[in-house]
Amino acid sequence: MDRLCVFILTTFCGAFVGMYFSRRLQDRYYFLTEFSAIVLRIEGLIKYNRYAVSEVLSKIQDGKLEFITDEMIETAKSGKRIDELWKKEVQRIKYLTYDDKRVVSEFGESLGKSSTEGQIAVLQSVRSNLDVLIKDSDEIRKSKVKLYRTLGILLGAAVGIVFL
Repeated sequence: MDRLCVFILTTFCGAFVGMYFSRRLQDRYYFLTEFSAIVLRIEGLIKYNRYAVSEVLSKIQDGKLEFITDEMIETAKSGKRIDELWKKEVQRIKYLTYDDKRVVSEFGESLGKSSTEGQIAVLQSVRSNLDVLIKDSDEIRKSKVKLYRTLGILLGAAVGIVFL
């Protein structure tokens, strides 16, 4: 009976590990698609409404991007640069790849540093880079989510069999 419990527990542990890694792939895809939509929204706010950086950050701080903090908004309102805060918050997101973090950080570094036309050009560049990352993320997500879950279960079951 004890061996059966060990087998079941190791199988579940493997399944949870597989689910964890598959969830990271899904979170990456959802973050990038949400960020792309927000970049498009910011482009409209800057282009048509001529919003300042602090106003833009206040408008997009609706819980979808957890790394836009009140401290960042206050820093922008005081006229200081937010690029270091932005970069620090982006680095905390564990499920993003190096390229994802580079593109998202590039956006934060350029926000509010140039004229309206310059910012719009940077936003369009970021969106095109995001489109490539989203396509890549979607392909990886479609191919590896099931794989990670299945491997987790199988490896957990294999370890459980060893203990039997």
